[in-house]
Amino acid sequence: MNTENLINKVVSITLKSKAYFQGIVIDISDDWCYLKYIPVDYMTDGYVIINKRYIAGIEITEEDQFKERILQLKGVISVKSPILALDDNEKLLADLQSKIGIIRVEIKDHHRAFIGKINSIRKHSFRVHLFSPGAVWLQLETFLYKEIRAIYFEEDYINSLKLILPPFLSDTE
Repeated sequence: MNTENLINKVVSITLKSKAYFQGIVIDISDDWCYLKYIPVDYMTDGYVIINKRYIAGIEITEEDQFKERILQLKGVISVKSPILALDDNEKLLADLQSKIGIIRVEIKDHHRAFIGKINSIRKHSFRVHLFSPGAVWLQLETFLYKEIRAIYFEEDYINSLKLILPPFLSDTE
């Protein structure tokens, strides 16, 4: 399947771990798949960028086509999404840092996720100043690009915590 034909289509993505994503394709590169995330039914909740090294398959099912028709009628598919540079890890993270701010990082183990503000970007890794589920700033954590399974942003959970998150004092803490 030509990846260009997937843009603005609802797709189902199966990961090698058997986890499953559904979303509207915004963009695809050699390394990343950028979706408007559909967690359930006909609702979108932010965006997810999935590392293609963890993807086992991408398909368009009959259910996806049905959802796509509904989401088109709701005007969801035509909504502008943030433009991100997917072709280069450092540029992608720089875009997330400058345009988005707070992200949720999911590593190889999908049961562990980290939420925070991107602190610094390197050739093979990046650092995030984490905060807790109680919206308290924590320590800095380093993540290797190759270990990132998915990066979420502009989702309800993050946006809700941002409402009560205390001001960020310094990136050197």
